Amino acid sequence: MTTAQGPISIASTWERVRSGVGYHLDNMGRWLIVHAPAIGVAYAGVLAPRRPSLEPRPGWRFAEEYYDQRRWLACRRGALWEAAREKDLAVPLTVRWHGGTTVDLTLGNDNSLCLYVCGSFEPNEFAFVDRFLKPGMSFVDVGANDGYYTLFAARRVGSTGKVISVEPSSRERAHLQRNLGRNGLDNVHVVAAALGATAGVVDLHLAHGVHAGHNTLGDFAHDDVVRASSERVPLETLDSVVARHGLSKIDMVKIDVEGGEAGVVAGAKTVLKSMRPLLLMELNERALHAQHQSASALLHTLRGDLSYEILVFSHTTGLIERPAAGSALSPNVIAVPMERLSEFVKEPKVLPSPARLTA
Repeated sequence: MTTAQGPISIASTWERVRSGVGYHLDNMGRWLIVHAPAIGVAYAGVLAPRRPSLEPRPGWRFAEEYYDQRRWLACRRGALWEAAREKDLAVPLTVRWHGGTTVDLTLGNDNSLCLYVCGSFEPNEFAFVDRFLKPGMSFVDVGANDGYYTLFAARRVGSTGKVISVEPSSRERAHLQRNLGRNGLDNVHVVAAALGATAGVVDLHLAHGVHAGHNTLGDFAHDDVVRASSERVPLETLDSVVARHGLSKIDMVKIDVEGGEAGVVAGAKTVLKSMRPLLLMELNERALHAQHQSASALLHTLRGDLSYEILVFSHTTGLIERPAAGSALSPNVIAVPMERLSEFVKEPKVLPSPARLTA
């Protein structure tokens, strides 16, 4: 009985020590971020996560390391993040990113919650892009934000490849261009426009604070997203952007535009029919509805008019697969030209019927 209790006592004592140390570190970190920001930034750098993995993470959820799993280091970093958010402080950080790159962040928003506090961002999607992209390929990032996919793709396709990075917000585009500059990437063409079904000029609504990446051409999809400002931006089609840059092929297009995905697809039909790129696309019914669109209509266009098949990220493996009948789609999907489907999923073997076996 005594020996059985020993490890339990040691484990509980260790847990109390860890909890106590964490409590004091959190108090110190919060104080430094507010009252001695230079030292606070240095302390935050000591706690920074390792470079994220390119292995699939089955069932990954946004910020799960902090909110659900309560990992010890994530909680220490989270205390700094919470302090910056509560005090509305602009605390700059630099963290390691895929492919040997680094990115600039600001504590207190969604981006730093994922990349700094939790050390992960869409791991299944990046694992897929890593397996698909090869040197010399061409990649289009529609809704580039601060450039996480752009940076990764630029390193992956190399000097013989090309990346077009589309970001209409002047605020996010400044972050994107700073991240490109700090990593010395010169195979990226930045397009300062929104993409849609037609050309024109539109109002882009910029989100404030913690959800600064939720900029949209329509209404915000979530009630806790507050508008900071609006700016008039040019609207182009993907077809015109690709033609202007003289590209003869596009291998992959990533589309994450807060409900504007249907418009992007409508303005890309020449590219989609002639070049047949893969699509990595967000499908958020609420965001689509806020722009008077629907996932079902978009899927009908892709499957019917454009001959694409939709694959989802498996909850059990993190890999792409056909969606099960009647099941919900993953938040991000892969659209594959039907003629290339066998490259990405294995079709079940059809066994001969008993009648044939006995014939």
